Amino acid sequence: MTEVTTPMSPTGTARPTPDPAPVFAPFTPGTVHHPLATPPGPVRPTADEVRVRYPTRLNAMALQPGAIAGDNNLIYDAGEVVFSVARHHHVHVRRRDPGAGLALDPGVRRPELAEHAALIMCAALGVEPDLAIAVESDPLPVHAGFGSSSSLIAAVAAAVNHLYGCPVDRADLLPYLTGNHGEEHGSKPGLLTPVQCIGGSAASGLYPGGVQVVAGRGTVVLSVPVPEHLSLVIGVPRSLEERPTDELMAAEVAHFDRFRATGERWSPTIAFRMLHEAMPAALRGDLAPLGSLVFDYRFRMGSIENCSFSHPGLTELAGEVESLWHEKAATVLALSSVGPAFFALTDDPGRCAERFAELDMDVIHARPHNGTYEETGSAR
Repeated sequence: MTEVTTPMSPTGTARPTPDPAPVFAPFTPGTVHHPLATPPGPVRPTADEVRVRYPTRLNAMALQPGAIAGDNNLIYDAGEVVFSVARHHHVHVRRRDPGAGLALDPGVRRPELAEHAALIMCAALGVEPDLAIAVESDPLPVHAGFGSSSSLIAAVAAAVNHLYGCPVDRADLLPYLTGNHGEEHGSKPGLLTPVQCIGGSAASGLYPGGVQVVAGRGTVVLSVPVPEHLSLVIGVPRSLEERPTDELMAAEVAHFDRFRATGERWSPTIAFRMLHEAMPAALRGDLAPLGSLVFDYRFRMGSIENCSFSHPGLTELAGEVESLWHEKAATVLALSSVGPAFFALTDDPGRCAERFAELDMDVIHARPHNGTYEETGSAR
């Protein structure tokens, strides 16, 4: 196990909210920018160890794209539509002796994120981080649109919360995680950098339902199951090159004017169609109106052009992928987050997989996850 030095008092009891920091200023793992709104009071562990598995997600669209560009000290007013995916983080949390501190298993691939999640969750609970943590994740590309970073943080935080009997309610935990999100900086090892976190990754494991609508400030306003006959086919360009977070963020900042322009032009239309067409139909089990809105947002309202910084030739690739929609092969067809992964929710996975492969994309098949995160073992 790797011993981790706690950079701050984990109790967070008298920690003041820091002054607004410069946009995207790096910070150390465990930094709490926004304390839990309603601290749970004294807590006691309900088990000696727990094991959970936490789903990942695909981000179909933003609801207020202009708000993605605004930073209010890590509080974001944008919303999103996400699909929960049965590709999981498997987290094992075990109690250590008092004063032993936090220890990460050497096999943890992204230790800064696991450390950050454990420390901020202990701060929320008001306990010392005397824990041993191990994480194994189902294979997914990093920085391709799967929310692998934010879902990992959510998975570890949820596991720690679960160890103590879940005293922090999901409605409080979700905005707490989004308001304290960060990812490995890249050029500054050991530090995290803020990355816009709207809440879909955490929501996918905290709320049931394979499709969720998350409104501003991490508020889930719709969560419904995906019909059993539909599955997910994901295409990832084989030419994908993993880029460091700080490089990607700098490229995204350069495109913020495009996000704002899209928001100013299309947000009223998106809101009307979501409220009066997509959400009512989804509650009836019909995802077709949602799929139509997602397609228009991605392929007709400028979203893919806005995200073109993520991968060379993304706009041209989208033009080739679009044929799946016109052939009615997909109920939902979208770029995920800023890409470069595309996905189809479909009842014809073979056709979608064939098209992605023709476009020199690695193909991933997955099931939607209609539940929440799951406890897979405990010792009490």
